[in-house]
Amino acid sequence: MYLVHVHLRSRSSGDLLPEWTATAIADCAAGLEGFEHVSVHAEAFPQPVLGIYLRAPTLEAAEAGAEALCRRVWSCHQALTAWEVVRAEVPLLPDANL
Repeated sequence: MYLVHVHLRSRSSGDLLPEWTATAIADCAAGLEGFEHVSVHAEAFPQPVLGIYLRAPTLEAAEAGAEALCRRVWSCHQALTAWEVVRAEVPLLPDANL
């Protein structure tokens, strides 16, 4: 399983990510193979971040799957089209044993 951080940017200044964003993503992802959970960090600086947990065969597939999920959600919820994906990436952490 991978945690993919999806960084978002508002298409216009001053927009706030709707408080129902996590519910919208979970509803749209229901039944999609690999989706496990989403958390929304609306107050993250400099832009909001989605934490999407996906089961995928590779890191690259997880990142692509998270972006595809966002496109699907955006097509279902017009209010979210005010936001664009800046990047979707699995955060890489240094090995603590090194």
